[in-house]
Amino acid sequence: MKKLLVFIPILFFMTGCWNYRELNTLAITTTMAIDKDGDDYEISILIANGKNNQTSPKEGQSQTVVYSGKGKTISRALKRISLKIPKDTYLGHLGVVVVSENVAKEGMYNILDFLIRNPESVKRFYLTIAKDYKAKDIIQILSPLESFPGQSIVSNIGSSKSLQAISSSITYSRFTENLLKKGKEPILPTITINGNEKKGSNNKILEQSDPDTKVKLDTIGIFKGDKLLGYTTEDESRGINIILNEVDEMITEYKCGKGNVVINLTNMKTKVKVKLKNNKPTVKLKINSKGAIQEINCNKNLEKNTTIKEIEKSAEKSLKKQIEKGIKLAQKKYKTDIFGFGNLFYKKYPQYYKKVNENWNEKTFPEIDIKIDTNINLMTKGSIEKSLLGGIHE
Repeated sequence: MKKLLVFIPILFFMTGCWNYRELNTLAITTTMAIDKDGDDYEISILIANGKNNQTSPKEGQSQTVVYSGKGKTISRALKRISLKIPKDTYLGHLGVVVVSENVAKEGMYNILDFLIRNPESVKRFYLTIAKDYKAKDIIQILSPLESFPGQSIVSNIGSSKSLQAISSSITYSRFTENLLKKGKEPILPTITINGNEKKGSNNKILEQSDPDTKVKLDTIGIFKGDKLLGYTTEDESRGINIILNEVDEMITEYKCGKGNVVINLTNMKTKVKVKLKNNKPTVKLKINSKGAIQEINCNKNLEKNTTIKEIEKSAEKSLKKQIEKGIKLAQKKYKTDIFGFGNLFYKKYPQYYKKVNENWNEKTFPEIDIKIDTNINLMTKGSIEKSLLGGIHE
């Protein structure tokens, strides 16, 4: 059963800063990292470096400063930080909160409760999980392409839909909504470091046009309630995002003799229908997408309609396999309904859902029969009618 949160009524009223304060008295926080050191929370905040923002920053000089504090609670840890800064910490421009893996596995309720009670924080900021690194290390990675380190994290998460659907973009409000919704479990994107974290936080990296250390959007973190269970592979992420209608564009490919056919998929839409027959729940997924052949290096004559149909069918099978991987992960490995099928049954068959609600994730959801129908419509054949190999051999 979903845990009842005492902060729910506050959600709709705390939408911004209640008090106006002079800008120069505020330590504007753009990014927050939440780690655990033993039993203590370690909170790190990234704030604008006032000295560097009053004038143009010098080359190789960061425009932000990271402050950290520890405490038994998040509030106490932030109070420790305030002793180091001669300004009031302001969360009204918070863009992202990065949570460490161990904190997420213990549970997110304390974090959510603290953030909802802060009257200044706008609840549109992103949440993400630090994978394989401390959250503090990740927010300190500098980028020559962004004014603030946190901006590169926000940019990565915000563009996740166009990054081949391997991750997701989830705001605080959306995570909380999914957490509280009947028959629906939340997910979060994960972020990691590609390279050396010590080199990535050195100002010298700002002088590199192509830095060898970067923050990198990874796959998806799977939750049951407020606790992180584990992660997806890239294929599982794509399958999950397809079901959740979170894909703008992605590539699918399949083997063709000794070569490959690569298809770019766009305009993907998933329709979910739930049905109860003889007290047995079933789900039908219908996925429609447009596609364009992006690469083909096997002997195929694209002038023939039968060839196009063959390519469509093979691509549909490839897409279906990815969806099946995402379903298997949720149903069998983690037993957590991240798709919200339970919520659809709750709305359509409330009396049935009332009976199975208590054990939905553990017993009912893992046994649901899910049928998948994929349809790909190739809109273009490419700039030439035949593949080069087809032209050579025919």
